[in-house]
Amino acid sequence: MAISLPESISLGFIDFWSRKIRSFITLLGIVLGTMSIIVILSIVNGMNEMTLRWMNETGGVRKLTIKRNWQYQSTTNLPNYLKMKEVEYIKDNIPEVDAFNIEKWGWYRIKYNQNSVMWSVLGCLPEAQKTMQWTVSTGRFFNKHDYIESNDVIVIGSTVKENLFGPRNPIGQYITVNDKRLMVIGVMMRREMEGNMWSQNPLEYLNRQSFVPITTMINKLGEEDQINEITIQSINDKQSYLLKPILEDILLNLRKGQPLFTVESAIENVEQLKQNMKMFRVIFFFISAISLLVGGIVIMNIMLATIQERTREIGVRLAVGARPIDIFVQFLVQTIVVTFIGGALGVLLAMSIVDVVGKYLKMSTHLDIYMIVIALSISCIIGLFFGIYPSVKASKLDPVKALRYE
Repeated sequence: MAISLPESISLGFIDFWSRKIRSFITLLGIVLGTMSIIVILSIVNGMNEMTLRWMNETGGVRKLTIKRNWQYQSTTNLPNYLKMKEVEYIKDNIPEVDAFNIEKWGWYRIKYNQNSVMWSVLGCLPEAQKTMQWTVSTGRFFNKHDYIESNDVIVIGSTVKENLFGPRNPIGQYITVNDKRLMVIGVMMRREMEGNMWSQNPLEYLNRQSFVPITTMINKLGEEDQINEITIQSINDKQSYLLKPILEDILLNLRKGQPLFTVESAIENVEQLKQNMKMFRVIFFFISAISLLVGGIVIMNIMLATIQERTREIGVRLAVGARPIDIFVQFLVQTIVVTFIGGALGVLLAMSIVDVVGKYLKMSTHLDIYMIVIALSISCIIGLFFGIYPSVKASKLDPVKALRYE
């Protein structure tokens, strides 16, 4: 008597429901394995999205940055910083770009009446707004005239404004920076991004920055003519790839062939990030899949015990006309049904806790439909793989010996 596929599936559900404790033990490994795969991949996706968003919020993928090469130790007295004349030389010897900015940092006590904070002040060019992709919320950013004349002006971050002025309008007010009175001409727009396990707002450090013309910082605040960093915004992605070797050659020529500076390309960093995330997905996937393999071994052992318990039933089926292939399909389908149910429960459990895990770690998570499809497919494959041996053993039972089995 042949057994149809729908009947085998029905028998699989009946057997699953009639042996609740055994079924729970069988499912546990599959449920936990499926859940861990989905949760971990969701966290990795969330980390990837957060990093890409952070890069976009801090200048985008068309940004190139020239900074000191801390991995190289020079044996000569060549300076590991750039002067304003060298910056102008670099600007004159590269193709036209979307924006060109220089940065010099300093830590100062910033005062207004009785209020004061100790935060960073950034000396830069008027084009800083473009390279940072950041605008003012009130007032204005300093312009070319302020830069040329070294005007006593400053643009403050939103947190600086809150700490010094509270709800009052700071535009036109004077604050003291390193005993120098500077007029507040603008307040930068507040930068916010979903936090992570280390910070509520990873961009809060930007809100604590203030900005002055680089000439004001050097001529009025007593800083030396030493530039920390150059940032360049390329016109398009293609130009980003072309600019990097040009900048590297210029920098080597300025320092007699010694790599005292490095050029970082945001678009190359994004590509490297994507490659790293692919590797992390594979690593975490295999780590999570171990629990599925353990669950598969448990399933195989329980199916072998089930076959031993049902030996007489198998013998009766074979005696009344069932073919060995029918017995094989019956037990294989039952194994796949069990693992599919475990996979489905694992998916439901993962979907219910992934947001909780994200909130606990204070980081974003991203659940894709492909994760669910992959998790369910793997659970079924585990059932198929570990169900073959018990099914083959059941199909090869001798009907006469099976009927005599006690």
